Amino acid sequence: MGCRKMQSKNKIKCKVICHSNSRHLSQLFTGFYLLHRAKCIDLSQEIHQLNFKDEKKPQHLRDAKHAHLRVIINDTIKVYYDAHDSCEVDENILPEVDFYFKRSYLPESISDQHKAKIYPLGLFYELYPDYVDRFALKRALVLDRGVRLLGETLRALKLSFFFTPRLQVMHSLPNFFQTPRILFMTKAWDPYDNPDRLPQKIEERKRINQTRASCIKLLKKEFGPLFYGGFAHTDYAMKHFKDLLLSDNRFSSKRHYINLLKSYPICLATTGLHGSIGGKFAEYIAFAKAIVSEKLNYQVTGNLEPGKNYLEFSSPEKCVDLVSQLFDNRALRNSLMMNNYRYYLSYLRPDSLILNTLLTALKKF
Repeated sequence: MGCRKMQSKNKIKCKVICHSNSRHLSQLFTGFYLLHRAKCIDLSQEIHQLNFKDEKKPQHLRDAKHAHLRVIINDTIKVYYDAHDSCEVDENILPEVDFYFKRSYLPESISDQHKAKIYPLGLFYELYPDYVDRFALKRALVLDRGVRLLGETLRALKLSFFFTPRLQVMHSLPNFFQTPRILFMTKAWDPYDNPDRLPQKIEERKRINQTRASCIKLLKKEFGPLFYGGFAHTDYAMKHFKDLLLSDNRFSSKRHYINLLKSYPICLATTGLHGSIGGKFAEYIAFAKAIVSEKLNYQVTGNLEPGKNYLEFSSPEKCVDLVSQLFDNRALRNSLMMNNYRYYLSYLRPDSLILNTLLTALKKF
């Protein structure tokens, strides 16, 4: 992370104004907290209890604001972060802010009058600080309820018995000497679990499931025991993909998945809901893996490129071909792994991700 410790008078003031404690915001909250601990920024927090659901919107956007966050820089610059999966931006909020950083950033979907204000945010994954975070504790006490309140409070105090994806365990240097093996653990989405879902969103879930199923089937056939993967044992997957389930569903837990991930140098990523780049793709980057991925639908920050950071496929058959290339070509594997760790340090590590947005705002304001 490129921020050196600053004298107090030179710190960037950041007031976070939040109404949600969503895991989609965990990476952002963690980035601000790390910059605060490093004395790069002077962080304060304002919490509002809001009913952010809008029943007038399409089903997939009704609670989109759970992944939205406001920040005011130096008492002047109004910044908005949107970490929702879909490409739609909240045009109602645009007149009120100076900068809008969008996770699923798609320039062609943004009107010309707003393009100058909207920027890519970058890749998303769930992440929490290594330290007791008093800001997180306050959010848990104000915003969370019931069992979630207890869980989030214990997480903030580092007392939770459940696995928490904290910074120190959620990245690693590239391991150039591992035996090439392939990992693809995934989920099958139930297209009909919400009666209000739009027809095109039902079809999207079906396509995602089928692509994932075909990749699992072909990779199992081609690589046998050198491939580990399958669907988590949800009711939907067990009914529709019973031959493509994980051999042991315990590995679908976050703790077991992260431990397993460390041993597999080649990892597969597919498109997420609403065309999103899923959290697993970002985790593969953080763990410096050689990645084979479906084409990314959205622009991210930095120099993330096919052929440099990942190999891009358009069909399950092409996926198998590219995995075979990585399996046989050690130099190519190592190059992707090294490039991904460099990308992690510069653009994905949460303090780097947030600092990049702050510098963008300060430079252009």
